[in-house]
Amino acid sequence: MQTPRIPDNETERLEALRRSNLLHTPKDAVFDRVCQMAARLMHTPMSSISLVDEDQQWFKSQVGSAVESIPRDISFCGHAINEDEMMVVPDTALDARFVDNPLVTGEPHVRFYAGAPLKNADDYVLGNLCVVDTKPRYDFDDDDRQTLRELSEVLSSWIKMRASAGYLDAATGTYTLQRMHETLNAELHKLASNPRAVAGYVGVVDVAMPRQMHDLTQVMGYQLTERFIVECISRLSAAIGSDRDLYRIGMFRFGFFMNEQTGPEVERKLDRLIATLREPFHSTVGILIAPSATMGVAPLKKAAGGAEEHLRQAAVAADDAWESNRAWAFHTPDRDARRQRKLQLLIDLPAALAAPDQLHLEYQPKIDLASGACTGVEALLRWQHDSLGTVSPVELIEAAEKTALMRPLTDWVLDTALAQCVQWRAAGLTLQIAVNLSAHDLTDPDIVRRVQERLHKHQLSGASLELEFTESLLIRNLDAVIPTLQQLHELGVSTAIDDFGTGYCNLSYLQKLNVGKIKIDRRFVQELDDDPRTQTLTRAIINLAHDLGYQVVAEGVETRKTLALLGAWNSEQAQGYLFSKPLRPTALFDWAQDNTTLSPEPAEPHQTQRRH
Repeated sequence: MQTPRIPDNETERLEALRRSNLLHTPKDAVFDRVCQMAARLMHTPMSSISLVDEDQQWFKSQVGSAVESIPRDISFCGHAINEDEMMVVPDTALDARFVDNPLVTGEPHVRFYAGAPLKNADDYVLGNLCVVDTKPRYDFDDDDRQTLRELSEVLSSWIKMRASAGYLDAATGTYTLQRMHETLNAELHKLASNPRAVAGYVGVVDVAMPRQMHDLTQVMGYQLTERFIVECISRLSAAIGSDRDLYRIGMFRFGFFMNEQTGPEVERKLDRLIATLREPFHSTVGILIAPSATMGVAPLKKAAGGAEEHLRQAAVAADDAWESNRAWAFHTPDRDARRQRKLQLLIDLPAALAAPDQLHLEYQPKIDLASGACTGVEALLRWQHDSLGTVSPVELIEAAEKTALMRPLTDWVLDTALAQCVQWRAAGLTLQIAVNLSAHDLTDPDIVRRVQERLHKHQLSGASLELEFTESLLIRNLDAVIPTLQQLHELGVSTAIDDFGTGYCNLSYLQKLNVGKIKIDRRFVQELDDDPRTQTLTRAIINLAHDLGYQVVAEGVETRKTLALLGAWNSEQAQGYLFSKPLRPTALFDWAQDNTTLSPEPAEPHQTQRRH
């Protein structure tokens, strides 16, 4: 038996085979159909589409056998890839190359072989379309040869099409997300089947953040923005190495693979990648551009799921890098667990909205400092998840406002709070209820109508409701918010700026807003007892608010000393654990009966429970 000769262009041929993404990828309907046609038209019991790599002949598709691969040194196709045209062996037992080949002398007892080459766009032979019989075939004539040749040409054309249509990004020439999925699955298959295989990493890089790309497009136009992307691709390709491909998997997001092992070598390469990408360069319109690139990396693991899961982990790491203002980040299970928790919350929220025992509101009293009476409450959303336990309002809102769930969630809160207001009034307790609105609500053109409908539904006047918005949300949407606030005031609904003092430095926006109240953030209030600078700042905020016609509410009041200071500075309202923690409706009603007035007079400071 002769060992197949190694082609002169073997290194280039193997690289072409790797780039073809044919090995270890899912079945292909075109390959299967052509393989079946070959067996039927050639009247042979066996046919196959084979790919020859460094050590093995792999069967991409086959008829009459279920073997996944055979060693290259005994394969017929190992010899056939050296032929530019078809190789036909009428009787293998009479051919010196195969006379003692185990495939001839034993099962499957191959006595006839014909194989036509499968070529890529660069004319490298990747494998063969073969027909095989268990008896000699001297009747394999010119028509048969022509048929097999034409079928192999069809397959070669399909291989070339796979490398372009659907696999190449038209704008940049890089491979697509579909191609990356196939390559990634091939890498994972190699890792699972070869204990000596280098695991490596899958990486995701955002060459620029969406805001930067939006600004670039506004200035440069789409064509020049694409040139910017191409420049980034050129840098990335040079940095990751010629032996590794680049994949465009989003508008400004690319994927790649790394062979480096765990340790400093990986980190150094990531540092070089980012440094190369962030180096400023001149655009064609003379603007100096510095890409704000970030990158995420996930290790390839046998037990970590398929291509989709690995790519998701790398994308999560890239998002983590951006959120934490880092150049790059590894995928970490703990941060991923938090994201998975957020996803679980979003999946379960629709059912929670319909369930009677998961979502509920708690109410924290607001105290009028002039009279000491409780005149209102703030409604605070709570979720007791069946499996995840207590879900904080911040966590819930941050997740919900990125989806279409924010609107029904806000409607649920408004309905529940106003219904509770009606129940308390029937029992003799009249309180104004404050509800927090999100950024999604604030920019919803229907928010005024939604509020009006719910007031009408519960037969309440607008004065029974107060809506709170954080300072940062108001500023972010200032021009759009002003008409909305005016319409809410026309309904009689009062409004308040929540967490005032933490989100903005330019106070000129206060001249434009027509809100009724300013709520001083608890971070100021809780430092009033012992910090003279905070006292000066807080007193100045109260004076400024009063001069502009706003009432002031102080959040997070926990000591009598703090209460006395706020009273001396004429703050209108206060809330905090000094008075009460947030309470369920029945507990709030009982508390209100026992606390008709709360004196703002100074007293000895005492230890109080801090709000969480």
